[in-house]
Amino acid sequence: MIRAIVFDCFGVVISDALEVLVSRLRETDPLAADQVSELVRRSNRGQVDPAESSRQVAAVFGMTYQEYRAQIAAGEVKNAELLGYIAELRATYKTALLSNIGAGSLKRRFTDAELAAHFDVVVASGDIGVIKPDAEAYLITAERLGVPAEDCVFIDDRRPYCEGAEGVGMRTICYRDFAQFRSELEAVLAAA
Repeated sequence: MIRAIVFDCFGVVISDALEVLVSRLRETDPLAADQVSELVRRSNRGQVDPAESSRQVAAVFGMTYQEYRAQIAAGEVKNAELLGYIAELRATYKTALLSNIGAGSLKRRFTDAELAAHFDVVVASGDIGVIKPDAEAYLITAERLGVPAEDCVFIDDRRPYCEGAEGVGMRTICYRDFAQFRSELEAVLAAA
């Protein structure tokens, strides 16, 4: 029985501006792209202050901190259609946001009211010290929702993160676009 739906943030609820920048960099300088990815991973685990990590990432991209923050902010667009649907889902299901993100970084992207309107639980990897696809990230989220992992559907745009959720018993949907996601979710919910 499905009782909760867990959403990833970047690439699902918000477009992933950093991934676009890293992909471009990977084409010209794979080592620098790996350096950016490692800096972000360390911030997402709570091992480095997010602001310091952003300064270091900006330097790798050859930007000032302000230029980098402006480019990220301009490229991150909230998925209004999905957020509207999440609000509808909350009438029947618990909802959560589980994101690999530095501590406090969600506050730059959402108001407290937005998070409260859409999610019963918000779990940022930087706050818990583990990142997807570590099993503990999914288990902490399910525990905070008050449901077994087997009663959750997890949605992410990255297959390895879906596989991590499957490893703890969650059903998963690999997000490509809203129409595909909604169709797959409705099929999962009807079968449950």
